[in-house]
Amino acid sequence: MANPKQTVVREASFLMAAQLVCSIIGLLYRSPLHMIMGSVGDGYYSFAYEWYTIILLISSYSIPTAISKVMSERVARHEYKNAQKVFRASVFYVLGVGGLGCLVTFFGAPFFLSTQPDAVLALRILAPTIVFSGLLGCLRGYFQAQRSMFPTAVSRVVEQIVNAVVSVLAAWLFTKSFAGGDEGLIAKYGAAGGTLGTGAGVLAGILFMLFVCAVNMKLLSSRIRRDRHSKEETYGEVFKVIFLMVTPIIFSTFIYNASAIVDQNIYNYCMLWRNVPAAEASSQYGIFSYQFKPIINIPIAMASATSTALIPAVAAAMAAGKREDAVARIDECMKLSSFLAIPAAVGLAVLSIPVIRILYPSANVDAAGLLLSVGAISVVFYSFSTVTNGVLQGLGHPSVPMKNAAIALLVNAAVAFALVGFTSMGVLGVLIATVVYAATVTFLNALSMKRYLRYKHDLRRLILAPLRAALAMGVVCGCIYWLPAFLLPGIFGRYLPSALLTVAAVLAGIFTYVVLYTRTTGMTDEEMRKLPMGTKLLSLLRRLHIR
Repeated sequence: MANPKQTVVREASFLMAAQLVCSIIGLLYRSPLHMIMGSVGDGYYSFAYEWYTIILLISSYSIPTAISKVMSERVARHEYKNAQKVFRASVFYVLGVGGLGCLVTFFGAPFFLSTQPDAVLALRILAPTIVFSGLLGCLRGYFQAQRSMFPTAVSRVVEQIVNAVVSVLAAWLFTKSFAGGDEGLIAKYGAAGGTLGTGAGVLAGILFMLFVCAVNMKLLSSRIRRDRHSKEETYGEVFKVIFLMVTPIIFSTFIYNASAIVDQNIYNYCMLWRNVPAAEASSQYGIFSYQFKPIINIPIAMASATSTALIPAVAAAMAAGKREDAVARIDECMKLSSFLAIPAAVGLAVLSIPVIRILYPSANVDAAGLLLSVGAISVVFYSFSTVTNGVLQGLGHPSVPMKNAAIALLVNAAVAFALVGFTSMGVLGVLIATVVYAATVTFLNALSMKRYLRYKHDLRRLILAPLRAALAMGVVCGCIYWLPAFLLPGIFGRYLPSALLTVAAVLAGIFTYVVLYTRTTGMTDEEMRKLPMGTKLLSLLRRLHIR
């Protein structure tokens, strides 16, 4: 059972650890995968994966959130039989809806990817994973309802490890078996093999969760036997509750994440209109989607974990009539997001080229580095928009972030169409449209929070303080890396010296940021302990006589 006195930030920190491990694994295996299928294959992989993601969002992505909420309400009332019935109904739900999504994906792939036909095979291989993901979501939601996040966290790590291994191995086997040395076929079959790892990872996650179920079966069965509640819900009532819970979350999540598909289609059709060959368009898009996005998704994943922990906390506080408590929890999470996102954005902008060189040594380092430098600011906007989405959902207004995302999506589409269709920016235009989208959602959500909660952001503590510390950190990182790299390009242009210099710059930057932030904001010891690894950080600063 979860400790009721545990702060939202500490709960979020636990989720962040699992998210961080998964994100790093997901980032590292992309480099060998890129070396196998090439930059064109990166694009095919990205085109297929983004369509898979959007169909998954519509079908079964929201299942863990819905199931954990519906089941936890019954577990709290000790209605274990009804909770078990919710779980069984959810399995039937994902088999039906996920099965439909699988069929639509498989047979609709040629239509979805009409401008990139060589990506169709990769999308068709992903189709069955939609059903498997739904089943894994049910199992995770089941244990989340029991207030146990450990199985979910470990299953995510297991899933990502298997995904990484199988993706690289299958891509290599596919290209060796079917490509015959043809570059076009290497890209096609490499991308197809890479997507096979996604399904293998999900199956591994299911097996792990079934193992956890078997280990806990005696305890779970005894709870059901002790259930003496006379009113047992019918499956019709349960399905109705699940449907009413899942539907608004689906629409909100779908619209918030639809910008990737909108941008992809605008980009493909505009490049086709400008007579750019499909392979060249795929290669450019792969830099954005396959190399840029996974890097910025690491700090954004931290905000996502914060949002996950924030939704039930805010909802519980508002339901109990404790508005001040809700505001305090929102403040904690907003400050944590800015504490992490702002220095991450500055660091990625300053060290964009060495970061790309470490992760993708065979890639177009200059092109990918430019995208990372320009797009690093999106880390801040996406982090804030994710957390504010969680706030509004926790306040009981799930339709508000959906409307805000829809407005931002229209702005995003207009900007992408103008920049890609009428300038020579290409994928850089898509990047700028993405930044505009995230900034628009953040602004609209902030207005909505002010309206529904009378919440006013403390811009000095939320933006200015971490920004000042982050800018100073950026200067330190820049001096440590770029001065030696400029003076001795023959040495630091190599992979290993550049990597060691980058690590040194990052460590010095983190130390500089933490010291300046804690000193300029007047952060108390108690506030610092709430940060990820805050207790150890506080102990280190004391040993160095900084606090």
